[in-house]
Amino acid sequence: MKSVIEYSPVMQNNNDPILKDNLTKRVRKMKRSADEKQEKNDCQCRCRFPSLGKLQTRFLRKMSQLFDSHGRFVAHHPNITITACVFLTLFSMLGFLNFTAKSDTLSLWIPEISDTKDNVEWLNQNFPPDTRYHSAIVKAHNVLSKEGINTVYLLHKRLQKVQTKDNVTWEEMCKKVAIPVTIEEVSWVAWGFNVVFGGCPHYIEICLELSILNILSPHEKVTDDFMENLNQSEILRLINQSDKRENILQYLGGVKYDAKGDILEAKATKIDLISETNITEALLNPDPGTSTPVTNLSMSFEEELKDALLNTTDIPEGVEVSVIVSRSFDDVINENIIGNYNLLFSGFAIMFVYVLIMLGKFNCVEHRVWLSLAGLTGIVLGSVFCMGLCSAFGLMFTQLHNVLPFLMLGIGIDDMFVLVQCYENLSPEEKKEDIAKRFGKTLSYAGMAISVTSVTNIVAFALGATTVIPALRSFCLFCSVGILAIFLYTLTFFTACMVLDQKRIDERRDGCFCCWRHGESWTPNKWTKTNFLDIFLAKLAKFSTHRMMKVTISILTLGLFGLACYGISKLEQRFEERWLIPDDSYLAKWFDDRQEFFNDKGERGTIYFAELEINSEQLDKVQSLVRKLANQTDIITEIDTWALEFSNHYNESMNSTVMKIELGNYLHSKDGLQFHDRFEFENGARPKCNEEAPDVVMFKIEYQHPLFSGPLEHVPAMNKVKELIKEANIDGRVFAKSTKYEFWEVDEILSAELIRSVALALICVFLIVIFMLANLTGAILVLLCVMFTLVDVMGFMYFWGLTIDTTSCMLLIVCIGLSVDYAAHIAHGFLEQDGGDIKSREERLNIRTQNTLLKIGPAVFYGGFSTLLATVLLAGSDYYLFVAFFKVFFLVVVFGLFHGIVFLPVVLCLVGPSHAEYDGHEEKYELEKLKSTVDL
Repeated sequence: MKSVIEYSPVMQNNNDPILKDNLTKRVRKMKRSADEKQEKNDCQCRCRFPSLGKLQTRFLRKMSQLFDSHGRFVAHHPNITITACVFLTLFSMLGFLNFTAKSDTLSLWIPEISDTKDNVEWLNQNFPPDTRYHSAIVKAHNVLSKEGINTVYLLHKRLQKVQTKDNVTWEEMCKKVAIPVTIEEVSWVAWGFNVVFGGCPHYIEICLELSILNILSPHEKVTDDFMENLNQSEILRLINQSDKRENILQYLGGVKYDAKGDILEAKATKIDLISETNITEALLNPDPGTSTPVTNLSMSFEEELKDALLNTTDIPEGVEVSVIVSRSFDDVINENIIGNYNLLFSGFAIMFVYVLIMLGKFNCVEHRVWLSLAGLTGIVLGSVFCMGLCSAFGLMFTQLHNVLPFLMLGIGIDDMFVLVQCYENLSPEEKKEDIAKRFGKTLSYAGMAISVTSVTNIVAFALGATTVIPALRSFCLFCSVGILAIFLYTLTFFTACMVLDQKRIDERRDGCFCCWRHGESWTPNKWTKTNFLDIFLAKLAKFSTHRMMKVTISILTLGLFGLACYGISKLEQRFEERWLIPDDSYLAKWFDDRQEFFNDKGERGTIYFAELEINSEQLDKVQSLVRKLANQTDIITEIDTWALEFSNHYNESMNSTVMKIELGNYLHSKDGLQFHDRFEFENGARPKCNEEAPDVVMFKIEYQHPLFSGPLEHVPAMNKVKELIKEANIDGRVFAKSTKYEFWEVDEILSAELIRSVALALICVFLIVIFMLANLTGAILVLLCVMFTLVDVMGFMYFWGLTIDTTSCMLLIVCIGLSVDYAAHIAHGFLEQDGGDIKSREERLNIRTQNTLLKIGPAVFYGGFSTLLATVLLAGSDYYLFVAFFKVFFLVVVFGLFHGIVFLPVVLCLVGPSHAEYDGHEEKYELEKLKSTVDL
């Protein structure tokens, strides 16, 4: 808009009295109008925040006054404040008496209202699992050579010799099954009597040790003589002539065939071992280091078993053995977590050096070594307070919570930098005031700045805690309480320490040796006053306000957004147990071998039937269910046939007593003997041949899934099984269970939970930021930056090899909280700048943007870089959770800082909101021009 002065005749005839009189009246009118507007603005906006209404304005003014009063109080009573914080932390540690750590899948991932959780808890309470699985994989160029089979036999002999300190052996710990015996294994008289008079068949109980040796010698124990006479030709003959071809292929991997279809060689063979634990003792005295009930005796035996199988002595060259025992997974995970805590302590050491460099200056007085240490101490106190308080309220601690110290470290240091930066932004005149006024003014701005981000994070995590997944809910609550604790300890403990440190600087005491006071003539070196980041940000601010750079940055931002959208379209929902295992552990080798050679079968499942009376009607329904499941060949490859076979042993006219006798006979028959363990009888009794069987309290049917590619296949398969069970309408409690079903149920709800949590968090961000900033445009721009950062992080997760799983879901919620910090600080700082009396809107927005980057930009950069630095050591971790944590945090920091200090300033230069005190600037500008031409 052109100036009125340009059209004023006064400029051409300054002596015309009439024009001069008119101009004077106009000036006075404009001055009166400007004064009235200024008075109105002073009444409504004394706190210098743009307002969406009187309520927000009053609230923000009161908050500013509250932080000013708080800063003055802390400055007057720093020692009392520090002591109170320490005692509060000590008091909160009483909550550790109620500390609860959980690692079982049921407690962590299954919603409390889920039928699965109810059924599994019932099963664990009434029929707790007592079976322990172990396995070894022998790998060679050809395991069907004499060397390969001898290695299997060597492991078999070592197994027989395993013995604990309590003299417990494999024979005592193994799970035994009954098998029918041949005519050679009983007397001729007994066998003939049974054949003639219909007696019960003979059977013996053997340990469950399943390997290729069972195929090579099916009717007798393998001996040294047998192995000595065995050669490769004989091995191949015994295998290819066996009538149990299906069983053979279960224990061979990497098989090669000749033209006739006979087996020529195999790259691997496996040994499956099954033991039992005393479940009664395990429930009374469980081992604290495991996620499932197990006795200390079983744990000791498994340790000896692992050592025996991993012993490389006498293993032929070119043959490798990989091993897993039931305790292996818990052992490796726990050891890895403890080992990776060294990274946490190293991270604290690095952060101490970083904070020391960034908070102070390189001279003997103004470097802040003790304040840096106090800042990290405050973060530790806040973290301890969080842990104690959450434990007191019974919140569980899980593996996800291991990243909490790193999160608290990053957020706490960010708040520290903002507080110190706000103090440094005081004018030279303000720094000459007494220390109470200085810290009052510092907190009046810094308090609001860190409140915007802290409150947003607290509420965002609190809303995330509405998820139905227990582990994520507990993590979000821990984060919410932790951020609140860090916020409070920054405003109290760290502020009080900063007051004491500033008094030291004012008295020119040495930064390390506070008793040493430098003279009044001491002045800092000139080069220590130079802040290279400020110089860089000044150039960046000036550079980013050029129109060409605005276009370039906008195109770059949209390009990253488009690339990220492509990444999101390729992002998978997938999780594998192998990711949790370090690559250099013995367990990783077993998982890799299984993946390479024995990954052709899917998960096994079990249908449990309980609380029902066994009669012909119910058995008919069970048989119908088995047939329907068997017909689902796309999701079921194998299923127990005992229900169909037993139908030949009963009819509708039989009473319960006869049916129980027939059941006992069937379970002692050659066909039914293998299904002995499918039944649980009253008081743990076992049925006898030709006698009435005890009451059946539970029975089960096992089935086999094919190998699924991911959630799009295995979730519908699981639901189809549950649907068929429901349609069968069988009395009592009937449900399906599999080891992986608990994970698959999480897969089913994970995407929906992620979308819901992210949507709630974004809505929360917008509502809180709009209220705290009291500016609609500013809140929209902050939300835009957060959404861009979130999309970029998710998209580039795909390019970095991450997937959507429970860990990444948790980290994406953290991503929203962290990305708010960068954008909200810049937006808040921008709203604090008025741009002076510059008339041009474009130039005014440019100046405000430049001033914002100079005043708050350093703190934002220091905070973001400190978050990255706190987690950089995790990049070398072997623990998947820590590696994923580093990757996501790296992306959050990079994209968060980019959108906060590069993209957002460009947008602010274009559509930045006006400052409340700018009203009337244009009229003032015209007024000054007119006054310069008229002598008032």
